[in-house]
Amino acid sequence: MSRNINPKTIMAPVAAFTMAGLLFFYTRSSIRTARHNAKISHQDHQRQQQQHGGERRR
Repeated sequence: MSRNINPKTIMAPVAAFTMAGLLFFYTRSSIRTARHNAKISHQDHQRQQQQHGGERRR
């Protein structure tokens, strides 16, 4: 069985690897952004508690 490599046979694997790469980088970027936003939110919350005398609401 001979394997012919032409644009039709190469397109699907190239597209699959491209989509996998994009998904990987998008996921990494989203996680990094979420961590950054959580850190800023946490810092803001701590700052607000310090401004209000460290009161805790129950």
